Amino acid sequence: MSVLAGAMLVALALYFRGTWRLRSRGRAWPLWRPTIFALGALSVVAVLSPPIASWAHHDFRGHMLVHLIVAMLAPIGLVFAAPVTLALKNVPAAWGRAWVALLGHPWVRLLCHPITAATLDVGGLYLLYLTGLYGYMLETPAFAVWLHWHFLLAGCLFTWAIAGPDPAPRRPSLPMRCATLIAAMVAHGVLAKWMYRFHFPREESLAAVQQGAEWMFYLGEVPEAILVYVLLSQWLRRRYPATPSRPESDPALH
Repeated sequence: MSVLAGAMLVALALYFRGTWRLRSRGRAWPLWRPTIFALGALSVVAVLSPPIASWAHHDFRGHMLVHLIVAMLAPIGLVFAAPVTLALKNVPAAWGRAWVALLGHPWVRLLCHPITAATLDVGGLYLLYLTGLYGYMLETPAFAVWLHWHFLLAGCLFTWAIAGPDPAPRRPSLPMRCATLIAAMVAHGVLAKWMYRFHFPREESLAAVQQGAEWMFYLGEVPEAILVYVLLSQWLRRRYPATPSRPESDPALH
């Protein structure tokens, strides 16, 4: 088992412990959040453990499956489970103030900006597949391990920067995040088409690359569609805020 897979198991244990502590004090925490966090964490563990991990090292299709799970699907569960919010509910208030202060730092704000997150997430794929980095990864196990961490962290950062539920002071406007998401979706699709058409990365057979590129193009639309849905939901709630209905006993109804 890789270090990242082990870290996911530790994170899962901490998340469930935080949930238990919160609910034992009589504070509500939706059960669907631990469920999706578990799905996200365990999916990472599954693809980074044999036999999928071995398959990914020798077949581009296996590599692409790992990328789709670790970088795109798992971050949906990990981020929308709101782990930071859960943690802040279990620590002293001073920790919460420190978190807000950290997010307010100019360099942190730059790192967490949707455009920066999209560049790290999708831009890294361009570098990996259109240059010699993919071949270097095949020959350098340490670099492959680093890539797994990059895939997961960049995917989580992008998901959170676009529509994550955890606290994000001074988050850019909804139109800005929506435009960034659309640009990232286009860039991701263009890369998949280039890989299919021009045989990138060249270290793998054309048939494997083309099938992997097809998975990247079509299956990659699933997490993107989820983010689009969340953004549209946020826009609708702001555009048409719910108004409480009057009870039937209201005298004005008689």
